[in-house]
Amino acid sequence: MAPRRRKKSASSSSPWPSLPPDIAGQVLLRLPSYADRICFSAACRSWRASAARHRSPPRLPCLVFGDGTFRGFPEGDRPFRLPAAAGFLGSCGEWLVFKHGSAGGGGYSLANPFSKAAGAVAPPLPSPSCVRARQEPVFQAVPERAIPEYDQIGLCADEPEPRALSVRKLLVCPASVVASVIGGEEYGRLGKLAVCQPGAPAWSVSVHDQWRRIKDMAAHRGTLYALDHNEDLLAVSVVGGEDGDGGPAVSGITRVVTGAPPSFSGRRRLTLHYLVDAGAALLMVRREVCRGRPEQGRGIEERFTVFEANFGAARWEELRALGDGMALLVGRWCSAAVRVPEERRRQWGGFIYFLEDDIVDQENREYSLSAYDYNS
Repeated sequence: MAPRRRKKSASSSSPWPSLPPDIAGQVLLRLPSYADRICFSAACRSWRASAARHRSPPRLPCLVFGDGTFRGFPEGDRPFRLPAAAGFLGSCGEWLVFKHGSAGGGGYSLANPFSKAAGAVAPPLPSPSCVRARQEPVFQAVPERAIPEYDQIGLCADEPEPRALSVRKLLVCPASVVASVIGGEEYGRLGKLAVCQPGAPAWSVSVHDQWRRIKDMAAHRGTLYALDHNEDLLAVSVVGGEDGDGGPAVSGITRVVTGAPPSFSGRRRLTLHYLVDAGAALLMVRREVCRGRPEQGRGIEERFTVFEANFGAARWEELRALGDGMALLVGRWCSAAVRVPEERRRQWGGFIYFLEDDIVDQENREYSLSAYDYNS
């Protein structure tokens, strides 16, 4: 006969949840590991409230892998795994992006795996093939340079068949607005700006905004910015929101920085671009990948260049160094500027870390992280 389980009495319950908030805060401040601080906040409701009330050590990003394994940045923190994060498509700040259904017909969802509170899972996002064509004029809509043949391509509201579109970039903006770049195979590398709110039936797309070769997006000081292949920086105005009639919509697109991308003579060079919100500044990272000729004994060469947006002069200004206290993490889905703790600045400051989150092993979902010393 199996032994009978004894009920746990109230007097034998653990006293840890009733730990005074001041003492719990002191414990939190002494946890050196990012993983330990996450586990502390997830232990119970009272500890989560203590973590929100007390300032923890400088918050660093956390790298997440396809199986739901997290590792603190920089190296040194022990990894930990959250099953709820497994199978994600990409990251968007504190949110993980999940895709549901077949290509072109499925929707997306956002979830915060570190929170058990209400709102940790946002209402679902519509399929990118579900669009609402907006006819309202777009203020100062600027054409993209060098692709005039695509000026007349647009999404029509009365199309009989939905287009096989996919999300190429996702960004959570203020006022509960989600912005994305949607595109499909028939448009090649071109994309269309779309906005919506979680739970909406369709993405809002302006018929007066052309298809663009959008490289990245970022929210900086409450404004949405987009970067195109000409390295032009576009300020995107969005009207509507939580209380707006009909949901959010793109109302204006203004070129605030005119880019001057380098000209390449050969076809063996690939150029990637990333926008990074660095708090006081908006940065553009240009990554040039040059494939050498095997017969000449040359492999792949990489070069990074960082620029800061000078809004007053409407141009990019090159940064020669990042400074010992800053590191950049860049990737297709999410980029961030990090203030490295003083005790690790000599080892980690001044580096650009590139996350290969676009080219992945679909079976093993393994990502790789490479480092580039920008200050050398």
